[in-house]
Amino acid sequence: MSPKKTLLVGLGNPLSGDDGFGPRLLKHLCEAGNLPHDVSLVDAGTDLLNHIESFAEYGRVVLVDAILDPEQKLGPPGRVALLEEQSLVSWSETAQSVHQISPLVGIKLFRLLNPEARVEIHLVGLVVDRLSHSPVYMTEERLAEAVKAVLSLL
Repeated sequence: MSPKKTLLVGLGNPLSGDDGFGPRLLKHLCEAGNLPHDVSLVDAGTDLLNHIESFAEYGRVVLVDAILDPEQKLGPPGRVALLEEQSLVSWSETAQSVHQISPLVGIKLFRLLNPEARVEIHLVGLVVDRLSHSPVYMTEERLAEAVKAVLSLL
């Protein structure tokens, strides 16, 4: 079986502390230079909506973002979480997000528009309990952990 063509989508604003996790992780992956040739990277900033139509061109989509979890349902802040689409669909669509649309709403919209698409969707997230202008949980150790999580999906 051939490997799946993968799209890595970094989400977040690099000027907003931990919210810049997605773009920062993409930068780490580019600098490491060990991504397979069938992996495409997109820094979507805070605009996932502009990119969901391209999901259907891939066998796997990995969204990378900070996950605001003040109730710590995903564990302690600073944890790197690897989540599959099935675990995301039960989340509240009204969850706080600083993006135009949250990854959850983006996934649901993609599935609504492309019901026949056979795309695996994952989220690699840095769990945070608050939004701040300075990184609180995005450390080199957490970025290295997230790199391993992303590479484990490829």
